[in-house]
Amino acid sequence: MKRLLYTALLVAIISATSTTLQAQDRNFGIGGAVGGPDGISYKTWLNQNSALAGVVSFGISEGNSNFYTSLDYLVHKFYDNLDWEVGRLHYYYGGGAAVQWYSSDFIDEQFMLRLPAGFGFNFTDVPVDLFFELAPQVQVSPDFSFGFNGNLGFRFYLN
Repeated sequence: MKRLLYTALLVAIISATSTTLQAQDRNFGIGGAVGGPDGISYKTWLNQNSALAGVVSFGISEGNSNFYTSLDYLVHKFYDNLDWEVGRLHYYYGGGAAVQWYSSDFIDEQFMLRLPAGFGFNFTDVPVDLFFELAPQVQVSPDFSFGFNGNLGFRFYLN
């Protein structure tokens, strides 16, 4: 079951990055995120109102290592009544999954379901966005638990 989930996550990332963009001036963005977890943030727009986004994080130290990745499908709603020349404000929500592997004395992995929601700001003249996100998540493997994570970050778009 876990292999199937990991394979589906990988296929979704590959297909999202190869999808052609429709009615959107941004395609694939990469940047940084701080909060929980800190890492590399990425986003690829599927059309003008939906995108796939996630974070990749890893850490290596003496006796410990960890790796975290998430992938979320997001729906965006833009505030069109705000007439700002500098950019466009939007909120978003969606669903996704995250996987975390870590080792200290033993290797363990966790699989989580996420419900992210947040605010973003796309600048008009530069290919950059800023975002703030909160995501309740339910760990479904190996044990069941509930928690939150959140990030503040930016992405630079490679058009």
